[in-house]
Amino acid sequence: MSWIDNSCSSFEEVFSLRDNLYRDYQSFAQVFVSEGLLDGRLMQLCQQRCEQLHRSGHSVSGLDKDLLEALPQWYNSPLFSPLEKAALQLAECFCLDPHSISDAMTDAVIAHSSDAGLVALLEYLALCDGFARFRVLLVTEEAA
Repeated sequence: MSWIDNSCSSFEEVFSLRDNLYRDYQSFAQVFVSEGLLDGRLMQLCQQRCEQLHRSGHSVSGLDKDLLEALPQWYNSPLFSPLEKAALQLAECFCLDPHSISDAMTDAVIAHSSDAGLVALLEYLALCDGFARFRVLLVTEEAA
């Protein structure tokens, strides 16, 4: 049961109760795309993996069924590029145990992107992790 009144049934509806905060969140999230910092598919994959790990029940739109089914075992799937695999490994560690992130993991991201790409990815993972946790806290969607 949520502490938010029953008129709000989704995270977006709850968050939009504070329209100024919701706009700022949307603007910040859009920077990664508008500035070309991260690939859109990579962002969707990382966000979906964070949502899965936190069992938020949220599904990121735009990912096809094959990718969604393969995502929990991304490391064994040919559907993911080397950069996506490096980013997903970082995403899992970021969500579950940030202290387990190693230099080798960050080097793998840099090898397939750049130092700036690593920084952007870490910032984006912080956003995904935080809002997946927020989604669970608000209990706006069915937990997986």
